[in-house]
Amino acid sequence: MSTEDIELLRLLARFKLQLRRLHDRAVDLAALMADRDYADAILSDIEDLTDDEELLVLVLQLRARLLKPVAPPAVSDVAVPGELPAAQVDSPRHYRYGARGG
Repeated sequence: MSTEDIELLRLLARFKLQLRRLHDRAVDLAALMADRDYADAILSDIEDLTDDEELLVLVLQLRARLLKPVAPPAVSDVAVPGELPAAQVDSPRHYRYGARGG
């Protein structure tokens, strides 16, 4: 386990304990790590609810780690309709003029 993973686990544990102490609320850490929609809803809710600076900092740190923006696919990865991928164009099995045609 990397040090970054351990740091994330510590943030999650601190978040859960402070949330229970300050607001008497529970959070499912497994769902928080696995489900982006759940994480976004919980973190937004706690951000609006809390007046505690330390808990707010934890929310911001967790949002930065758990809800990293998903990068759009690179332009070369996007398929153009009607165009064959490069691997198929250069393939010797690509029969442009039939099985025996040039």
